Amino acid sequence: MLTTAVISAVIAFAAGFFVRSPAQVAADTAPPPRSLLTTPVIEGTLEDPLLLPGAVGLGNVIELTPAGSSGVVTGSPLVVGQQFNAGGVLAEVNDRPVIYLQGAIPLLRDLQPGDRGEDVARLQESLAPWGAPDPDGVWGAGTTSALRALYRAAGYAPPEGNVARGTELVFAAALGGTVLSVKSALGATVSSPLIRATTSAPTVTASVTDATSQLLRVGQRVMIAGASIGGTREGTITAVGGLATGEDGISRATVTVQPDADLPPGSIDGRVELSVSLDDNPASGLLVPLAAIHSDASGGNYLIVERNESTKHVEVIVRDTGAGQALVQSLDGDLTVDDVVVVGGK
Repeated sequence: MLTTAVISAVIAFAAGFFVRSPAQVAADTAPPPRSLLTTPVIEGTLEDPLLLPGAVGLGNVIELTPAGSSGVVTGSPLVVGQQFNAGGVLAEVNDRPVIYLQGAIPLLRDLQPGDRGEDVARLQESLAPWGAPDPDGVWGAGTTSALRALYRAAGYAPPEGNVARGTELVFAAALGGTVLSVKSALGATVSSPLIRATTSAPTVTASVTDATSQLLRVGQRVMIAGASIGGTREGTITAVGGLATGEDGISRATVTVQPDADLPPGSIDGRVELSVSLDDNPASGLLVPLAAIHSDASGGNYLIVERNESTKHVEVIVRDTGAGQALVQSLDGDLTVDDVVVVGGK
């Protein structure tokens, strides 16, 4: 009898548990209450920038090789990424230094005391930091003294006869540079170029159609964004040109952007996005997402503003739109920064 009573109690409990009223069923299956998606009103500038894909590239590149490249590299003081300046030793060849000097034209011949000519004047300009006289094109005692000072500062004995040799002096227009590659290893015969270097910071370029290039100009400010440069940087367009027609028949120009701050060497070949504002005087005011704009039966626009746990319709004029935002003005002034507007529901 006891067992029968227990079983009856369990059956009764289960029946009560599983049997629900229609009201309970409706409550359990009803959708959750709808909540509003909101966003604050902000004050800002409405811009619809031109977006361009770009790439980080090397700046100006130079190649340096001593004249008569038949010697053996006996010293390699520079490594990739290292900087050098005028008077710096790039390498040793046959136990003699290869010294970098600033000058647009290399030695056309070996020069020595008593020589005259335009090439002597150019050498005197390059040796000015070491006390060379004003360039007069005549190699006198002052030029000899400057050449000897150059070698002493580099840690080497001057050449026999105080001769300026093309095998020991290499030239480029820049004051210095950063090594990109060293072609000849220690103990190897000199190969050309012995040193490849960049003399300016990395730049950013973009290829654009001819029509797009007409919208751009030198001096325009640009926002540069990309993981390769560690976020965003600002820069300036320094060149728009080089129009050429590709195999697809489309004419394209190259836009060059110089970042305000040097980009890291590791960013070279990285992909970036350029954002260029084409409006010199963009409109400013209260901004809301386009999704927050509603229209009434008369064609007017309004916002749904949430205040004190209730909502209110605020009539607005849409002054302009762009980049997913609307520049708005309240008809009665009843809209301020940080007001919360409804953009949808869920």
